[in-house]
Amino acid sequence: MGADLLHQRADRWADFHPSEVLAFDRVSKRHLLASGAELQVLSSVSVAVRPGATVALLGRSGSGKSTFLHLAAGIDAPSEGSVRLLGRDLASLSDRERSLVRRDAVGLVFQFFHLVPHLPVLENVLVPAMIAGDPLDAARARASDLLARVGLGERAGDGVQKLSGGEAQRVAVCRALLRRPRLLLADEPTGNLDEEAGARVMDLLLGLAREEGAAVVFATHSREIAALGGEAWRLRGGALEPV
Repeated sequence: MGADLLHQRADRWADFHPSEVLAFDRVSKRHLLASGAELQVLSSVSVAVRPGATVALLGRSGSGKSTFLHLAAGIDAPSEGSVRLLGRDLASLSDRERSLVRRDAVGLVFQFFHLVPHLPVLENVLVPAMIAGDPLDAARARASDLLARVGLGERAGDGVQKLSGGEAQRVAVCRALLRRPRLLLADEPTGNLDEEAGARVMDLLLGLAREEGAAVVFATHSREIAALGGEAWRLRGGALEPV
């Protein structure tokens, strides 16, 4: 299959309107340890995320939160069961197609920001558009608007080394939302921030996602941060339960 056709297929995800943005159907995940033993991380997890939902994923370190998000993004594959993104079983797609879908339909926010140190703030937000080959004039206007909405419009030309942790995470949120993803996945987005900065970042993240119409799943170990979501689940012993 040619690259042009793959790109067209990925683009069509933006116009697909299923009743569920994300669905896990009896998903289990095991990791093979160096000893040859298997570690059961998730066990028969079934759950669905509706369009526009904001969902907190609670759990201790090592409980499987990051594994859940990697499966949701198509970065990893389940040992059993199926993961559907915008109505399509990710297992039915090639690695190349999954990469394109992740690029076009999913925004990712990480605990440690992962900003590009040699690029200024605005260029960091533009990275997804540059990778996708989007027209840069429109992308630059969109990036500038997002930065203004999180109070960083005047910092667009600054180096990211000059930012506080909370400011860096706000830039990361703008980057994740740049291409208007249908699903935003955030892995401990406040874990590297103090309580006040973390709450401010989450308010901005959830508020922007709500304005953009994106569903959000965010992993956290904090009950206070989890309470900011519309609903909360807890991962414990490989099982997912409502909080």
